[in-house]
Amino acid sequence: MGYAETKVVVNPIENISKDFIKGIDISMLYEIEKNGGKFFDNGVQKDPLQILKDHGVNWVRVRIWNDPYDEKGNPYGGGNCEYKSMTELAKRAKALGLKVLVDFHYSDFWADPGKQEKPKTWKNLKGKALEKAVSDFTYQVIKYMRDNRALPDMVQIGNEVNNGFLWPDGKLIGDDAGGFENFVRLFNAGASAVKKSG
Repeated sequence: MGYAETKVVVNPIENISKDFIKGIDISMLYEIEKNGGKFFDNGVQKDPLQILKDHGVNWVRVRIWNDPYDEKGNPYGGGNCEYKSMTELAKRAKALGLKVLVDFHYSDFWADPGKQEKPKTWKNLKGKALEKAVSDFTYQVIKYMRDNRALPDMVQIGNEVNNGFLWPDGKLIGDDAGGFENFVRLFNAGASAVKKSG
């Protein structure tokens, strides 16, 4: 049985409000450029953030990982999203008039619904000690960004926290789950630190 060819046409969206977010995650950019990556628009080499802006992007996101290096100092990859390099990207974006979203993973690498590992330095922390670590780290990063003229316009506490974060303490479901109240306490520790630091 054959299939009929179908033509799909998507009309451009017009009259979008100026505050509509058209964003992209740029967390890999620091490592790409560090390794010689170059970007072109119609054959002309340009700053990739300028290219994004020229094509309608108005927000960028950067991930923050706690310590994305192994015990020998080797990076885990995925952009090695430590806060100082992400601050440099945010600073560049803000200089171009782009808005910046900072996404705290509260992990040393990717955090998503299937994995929410605590940073290695927080591995044995529980209760109030873990809440304090979340608060202190969040405050330190936002303060550093503010001090370097890269204060974010929006902050995301945790990444893809469908089943909580900072497992098992902030895990929502499962036999080893810390439960909703622990999740809320950890989340609030991050949120409160953002308010204090900005």
